Amino acid sequence: MQYLYISYPDSEYDLAHRLAADLQAAGYMVFIDTVTEPGGMAWANETRHAIRDAGAILIIFTPDEGRRAGVRHESVLANRRNKPVYVLRRSPGDLPRYLSDAAEIDFTGEYEAGWEALHAALPSAHTLFHTPTPVPPRRPRRPPHRPNWRLWAAWTLAGIVLLVALGIAFGVIPL
Repeated sequence: MQYLYISYPDSEYDLAHRLAADLQAAGYMVFIDTVTEPGGMAWANETRHAIRDAGAILIIFTPDEGRRAGVRHESVLANRRNKPVYVLRRSPGDLPRYLSDAAEIDFTGEYEAGWEALHAALPSAHTLFHTPTPVPPRRPRRPPHRPNWRLWAAWTLAGIVLLVALGIAFGVIPL
């Protein structure tokens, strides 16, 4: 079971929550990035887990306001996980390079036109609901450390020979 992850700037709070309500009414499960301030450790951890389990990422973006803290982090995570990214464009302007592969949906005009374009572009709610949440790959375990007994024996023998030679040289061990 996967959901749609919505990322938005504070200035787009009303749009994000209207969109979330409409998506939920259309049968989608939605996760909205609202809990913590972007840039902190808690936010980064929450974002990483949310994007890992999401079926698609929706980023509300206003190019003429400039880059927003966190968008690069979210888009890079989504690209690493091969998640589809939809940029809901709120104004004209160039998108940053890290959003160049995202599908663009025009939300500069009427909300209804943008909503229809987005709804047509998204995978169906049924598909996302019945797609299992991916299990993150486990890191391979390192094999247990096994000391090389030959190397250990060689160093021990070298140490003993050195101590005996020093003992003879300083007269501690008589010949």
